[in-house]
Amino acid sequence: MKALVILAVTLAFVSSALADVNYNLAIGQAKRAVNQTTAASQGGDNQTPPSAPATPSAPPAQTAPPVNPALAATLQNIADLHTDLDVLCQAADASAGADQRPALMTHLSAAASLDKKASATSIKALTGHLITAVSGHKHLIPQNLTLARNIHALFNGAHLSATQTQTLLNSVKKILTAASVPADATDNVVADLKQIAAETL
Repeated sequence: MKALVILAVTLAFVSSALADVNYNLAIGQAKRAVNQTTAASQGGDNQTPPSAPATPSAPPAQTAPPVNPALAATLQNIADLHTDLDVLCQAADASAGADQRPALMTHLSAAASLDKKASATSIKALTGHLITAVSGHKHLIPQNLTLARNIHALFNGAHLSATQTQTLLNSVKKILTAASVPADATDNVVADLKQIAAETL
């Protein structure tokens, strides 16, 4: 009986530790999105991180440690959203962009890192508004990675301060406005993301 109690306590400790790791990874990703957005607004380029200088005669590469599953899921979700936005930009118009709706809804639904998820109603609204706003705007493509990062971060409102949330919302509005997306379409996307950030607090 004593052994069972010890095992239960050990399992509870391990489960708690893993949850803390996933939570901290999600917070880190949200903060990186805010920092990259802030750097871009100050004239920095956040599309491609600077590559490390080449190391002459580097020692043989060692086996890389396994990637944390939570971090891998976060990076994959951002990549999926980036692809969705690129496809929408390449579409002739919102009618053609509607073909991307199932994939976009799936990837938006997977954006939250923790149990606190946005409502299906909010995700459906954002999907429709993104399709309307982004479809056919090919000159948005260079900004789509930033847009994907910002969207992912806003789906994790619990990891953001009110100031960080507003910074990300302002960035989304600035990106869409600069791409000549109509003001009403831009405002709809920003309002949806604001609602989603609040739902995931």
